[in-house]
Amino acid sequence: MSSLRRVAVLVLFAVALVSAGAQAGIIGESRPGGGLSIGITLPSGPTTLREGVIGLPERPLPLFASTGADRAIVALTYRGLTRLDTSGYPTADLATSWSVSEDGLAWTFVLDPTARWEDGTPITAADAQLTVGLAGELRLDGGYWEALTVEVSESTGDLVVRAPRALANLPALFGTLPLLPAHLFSGSAARDIPQLEAVATPMGSGPFRVVAMDGGAAALEVRDDLLAGDLAVRSLMREGATGLPVESIALRFYGTEEEGLNAWRAGDLDALVGVGREGTAAAGLTTGRTIELGSTTFNGIAVNLRPRTVLRHPKLRLGLRALLNSSAITSAYGGREVAAPVSPLSWGWTEVPLPVRGAEYATKQFEGAKWKFKDGVWIDTEKKPVSLEILTLPSAPFPEDTAVAAQAAAAWIAFGVPTIVTEVDAETLTSRLATGDFDLVVLNVDVGIDPDLYPLLGSAAVLSGGNVVGIQLKELDALLNEARKPAEREARVKALAAVQRWCAANNYLLPIRFKAEELLVASRLTGLAPLLVREPETHLRDVLSFRLAAP
Repeated sequence: MSSLRRVAVLVLFAVALVSAGAQAGIIGESRPGGGLSIGITLPSGPTTLREGVIGLPERPLPLFASTGADRAIVALTYRGLTRLDTSGYPTADLATSWSVSEDGLAWTFVLDPTARWEDGTPITAADAQLTVGLAGELRLDGGYWEALTVEVSESTGDLVVRAPRALANLPALFGTLPLLPAHLFSGSAARDIPQLEAVATPMGSGPFRVVAMDGGAAALEVRDDLLAGDLAVRSLMREGATGLPVESIALRFYGTEEEGLNAWRAGDLDALVGVGREGTAAAGLTTGRTIELGSTTFNGIAVNLRPRTVLRHPKLRLGLRALLNSSAITSAYGGREVAAPVSPLSWGWTEVPLPVRGAEYATKQFEGAKWKFKDGVWIDTEKKPVSLEILTLPSAPFPEDTAVAAQAAAAWIAFGVPTIVTEVDAETLTSRLATGDFDLVVLNVDVGIDPDLYPLLGSAAVLSGGNVVGIQLKELDALLNEARKPAEREARVKALAAVQRWCAANNYLLPIRFKAEELLVASRLTGLAPLLVREPETHLRDVLSFRLAAP
């Protein structure tokens, strides 16, 4: 056993003695300001990345990671079948190749025969079979995994995944599902796994391994058995990259943003993740910069388009959209202004024209819908003055949503459309959306790392509750379903482009932005690019391409 591994074992044993209530053997009881100190030594030097994470470790295990620290550790020490590039497109990782049947219902993944768990056990299709089963048991990703049938080919040992419908996004979703080792957890119920003795020693598959850890920090080193995909990423030199690749990581955990920012200001970190936009601004960036970590969450205003609702005429929606000031929202809260619900950082994004802005254009659209302006307000075709209501969640926990609603209401009131903003709790909001009792609602929806807009706009999604606007059109369904079909990248981009053009032209949703967070980066750290992520800490999937410049 190497000296580093002996240190890890001793550290883990010590942590286990400190608190039987903490996750067995991995984490001691943490305290604000840096966690439990048990004397671990963090790496340092010209090839050591010093990254800070907001959040303390609880269960750094695939499927169970719940804090920023958990997600960071999992991103470094575990793998999925695929590796997502910066745009969220799947590339080879544990699986070196994959193919799909003609009907799109069965995928076959060929695994890298050199891939090993830390104890030397080969990684096989059985590990994927176990992990998918547990993910289904936990109903992760809205029950996505529960619907799959996973088999191991008797003749080749390849993984075969069968689905009830064609799933173009399956390879990408496997990039968000790090595998668990079947030789440790097979036969265990999902709810029991975090308490099992086998969890006591980290048993990862990723490019880095934990060599020491406590409640406030972790020391990691690069493995000496990197896969072909790792080596390809490691050889990548992005524009502006200079220096040496990362060989070790000093990962520090902070209970609050302020603690993390204090460490940043002291020059103790090369990167800091998990700080909100206000905190990033407060950091006073005299050195370093920020890198965009784009989310998969679309933020906009959904319009009720059920029969006999007030905004069914498309020109009215064009007019209302022309009065929105999306750039004011992105300036205040971050993210990117969009014209359709696909992130500009996504491989599937296609540029469509941003909307025409201004009261003059809005007036032309309203008049085109046969509305008339009289005595300071707009009158509809039934000669009734029009007023609108925007639903949103309460401002205290959701200030960004209420800001979107308030900005829209102010603009529409000034234009002559009286508009009120109604803050409601989640239960009331869900009830009113389900019954169609609303005009407009501020919407936040995760469209997925591999964009799928059918759950948002498809006809069948009206019944499931995802299609809150209530639109049901065969032509749109055809476009949405085409974009869901497995195909080569070029064909999928084309299919998604057609959906985006339809959305931009019809304005069932008034788009505002895709949300994003920012990674604080010191000048020493180079080779980073804006990244599409499900969670900010998972940007560490790209760490093999980072470079550390000489001081």
